[in-house]
Amino acid sequence: MQAEVYVYVLDVLHPTDLRKDEVKKAFNEDKLKPFEYVREIVEDRGITGIRKVEFYDALFDEDEFLIEYMVEFNRGKIGVKIIGSDNPRKMLEQYQ
Repeated sequence: MQAEVYVYVLDVLHPTDLRKDEVKKAFNEDKLKPFEYVREIVEDRGITGIRKVEFYDALFDEDEFLIEYMVEFNRGKIGVKIIGSDNPRKMLEQYQ
């Protein structure tokens, strides 16, 4: 079964067990809430000592989306994207 939602960090797509509808609902409640769903995945990739998370931008295209956060951590700042798409690479291309 293919993932619905991916985390893009350090130029690598990581599948999650999240559903697109739950991420969109969380985003509508609080723009930072979806990041909390993927924080552990991000930290597992070496982005530790997170000090600040800011919503940066988002792209919604029908039922697909890309949400980007700027994450300040102990070694600097990095962009983290949450992508809800059957084709996350295509969604990245649309966004950039």
